[in-house]
Amino acid sequence: MEPFKINLNQMAETSGRYKRFLLILALILIIVSAVIFVIFDHKNDPKEWIFLSFGFSAIMYIYFAYVGYVAKIYISADDFAIEYQFGFFMKTPTTIIWEVIDKVRIGPTYITFLKKSGKDKKLELGWLPYKKIVEIKEHIQEYSEIKGIKIEVAEVNKMVSLIEKFYSKYFA
Repeated sequence: MEPFKINLNQMAETSGRYKRFLLILALILIIVSAVIFVIFDHKNDPKEWIFLSFGFSAIMYIYFAYVGYVAKIYISADDFAIEYQFGFFMKTPTTIIWEVIDKVRIGPTYITFLKKSGKDKKLELGWLPYKKIVEIKEHIQEYSEIKGIKIEVAEVNKMVSLIEKFYSKYFA
């Protein structure tokens, strides 16, 4: 089968999740700068320290914004393995070799690879647009079928019935 690679960088640049991350980070850095300002002002230290705190906060903000902007976020697979990198600060991608996979569980917003060793690796896809989730699931399912790996699809109806059973058992 032909290898695939789905570039997810455009999601990181334009998504609300990344913008919220930068906004929260900016607020944290402003609060830290304000606290440092109050501490130094209360101790009557030289005012140069205040500029140092604001400068440090600005440099940290620029660093985190840059790291997020140049992050390589993707998922790819070939006949040997599946490889993905979702995080901003992960330097190396995660690789799962097809030969060690016993079963693939495909859920509404996740894919879990159950390994022959008994461990599992879960890919959370809920932060991606629906179209990308469907595309990734289709590719993984095709590869799994070709490799002879068991596929378990978690249907939404089964999940709803489990929630209903739980609710009726504990809250009814």
